[in-house]
Amino acid sequence: MAKLGGTKGWLVLTGVAVLMTLAVVPALAGAASASPAPLTAANSPSNQWAYGGVGYSNGTTTFGHQSVTWNASFGWTVIFTETSTSSTTVQIEEQRTVGIDLTATYTAPNWSATYTFQGHEHDTAFVNLTNDSTVYVNGTPVPALGIDNDSTSIAGSIAEALSVTHNGTTKSASLNVNGWAKTSATFTPALGLIPLNLSGVTEWNSTSYVNPQGSWNLTWAWTNDGIGGQMGSGSSSSNGTVSAPGTVNLTGYDVTKTYFVPLFPDHVPRHAILLVIQGPLGCYDAFVFVPRAFDLFGGGAHGYDPNALGTAQISSETLFVSHGSFGPQVTAASTTFGAGTASINALGEASTGIQPAFGGSPGATVTGSPMSVAQAQAINNQLNSGSSGSSGAPMFGIGTLVVVAAVAVAAVVGIVAFVEWRTSKRRGSGGVPPAPGAGPN
Repeated sequence: MAKLGGTKGWLVLTGVAVLMTLAVVPALAGAASASPAPLTAANSPSNQWAYGGVGYSNGTTTFGHQSVTWNASFGWTVIFTETSTSSTTVQIEEQRTVGIDLTATYTAPNWSATYTFQGHEHDTAFVNLTNDSTVYVNGTPVPALGIDNDSTSIAGSIAEALSVTHNGTTKSASLNVNGWAKTSATFTPALGLIPLNLSGVTEWNSTSYVNPQGSWNLTWAWTNDGIGGQMGSGSSSSNGTVSAPGTVNLTGYDVTKTYFVPLFPDHVPRHAILLVIQGPLGCYDAFVFVPRAFDLFGGGAHGYDPNALGTAQISSETLFVSHGSFGPQVTAASTTFGAGTASINALGEASTGIQPAFGGSPGATVTGSPMSVAQAQAINNQLNSGSSGSSGAPMFGIGTLVVVAAVAVAAVVGIVAFVEWRTSKRRGSGGVPPAPGAGPN
């Protein structure tokens, strides 16, 4: 039987109009020539706002007498709390929750199997922003929103299980992973993110020096009673630190004219913004800084890969920004999730003697709509409990905008890009071209 593939899973955002690697991702809303109406939530010294959504992917593919059926749900929410700290600075607290649930079944003559994957992550980030920063437009300095410093804590887990029956004999395997990470980063000078006035601006850049610090730890346990020729059980761990000061280069794009911006229920005008950053840390949803060696859902190699049974990752993210009282503000986003069933696909090879020409690759593009904090917390409860469901109908009657893109056959849902464009080989494929001359992120 073919060796089961390793997990290079991600779960949370990349590609189309990607989030930047170390930054905030707000931007002015409305037409470039208009002054957009500020969000109500942004008009007090301390305020909160949220966005999120849940998407589904269900399908079946067949190849001869084999078939794979999958049911998956993908979801995430972000809750921001903004507190004014001076006339030119604010502190943002970001609470981010991600969840993915997948069940895939395989059937063939004398073979049957069921594979399940559950991935969860909860992140807390604190960032200090200034509207007295600078970016450069065609070499000319212009006022911008910038980031002074950031601290992030991350907790995540993966649970996989596989049960295979062949000629009446059943074998099983499992993998359980838990991890945490903490990072902090200070930018000198403040890293310019987005011009305060986007009128007529389509591209900008900035540079800063970052001194990151951080640590991370992963633990995992596995069992296997014969699947793929493996036998036994065990547990292990890995850990590391982050301390790699260096230069951060940011390039920003307003891609509103080339990327579809949904009309959200609040009717607030928004821009689609892409921020590409080259630097020593990776980042999700604007403020969540992730050590790359730790990232459970970032596509990198991990010590538990030899015992992994499938994959789950976030392949792309678009940020929609509107205008707040302090400046650009992230108030919605679109995220593409993907998952792969390596262990199920390997069964096709084992039962036929040839590499199967099909495989279950569920995926969904979920548009996170603006919503109340209470609504986001309700979704969080579902994501954290692993009960987000896998039906084709939305779970929450709260107006979340969900765009489902069921992806089947062969490769795993365009997982070639990381939300922060971390390397030149991981550019998103969501319709936004790579930044001219941009290198590894």
